[in-house]
Amino acid sequence: MTLRTAALLAAAMTTLAGCGKPTKKVVTASGTVTYNGHQLKSGVLKFEAPNGDLGMAPVGPDGRYTMTDVVPGVQKVLYMGGPAGFGSSDGSKAAPAEKPVNVPVKFGAFETSGVTVTVPDGGGEVNVELK
Repeated sequence: MTLRTAALLAAAMTTLAGCGKPTKKVVTASGTVTYNGHQLKSGVLKFEAPNGDLGMAPVGPDGRYTMTDVVPGVQKVLYMGGPAGFGSSDGSKAAPAEKPVNVPVKFGAFETSGVTVTVPDGGGEVNVELK
């Protein structure tokens, strides 16, 4: 095999390797999570696309989440509550500044939450209101 033939064969194999199933488009979505207007400060948020793809992100103490690798489009939403923050990280027994928000268990399953959001094609801000 000549050097030229080897180079053409390598180029053809590289081209064919890229001809498989196209990769799906994923974006990053972020925003706030609220229940009846009250900001949530812990827990886990999950999105489910119509094709079954899932996205997941923790809800931070600032009430925000950032979800990477989520498919754009309409998503079902579920929220699983997390531990409420009591006390402080230095071990003192300081009272929490706010009473934790109790979110009904119906939001813990895609089938019962009834909440959907639309993730823009380019990703971006997607606020979630549980109600």
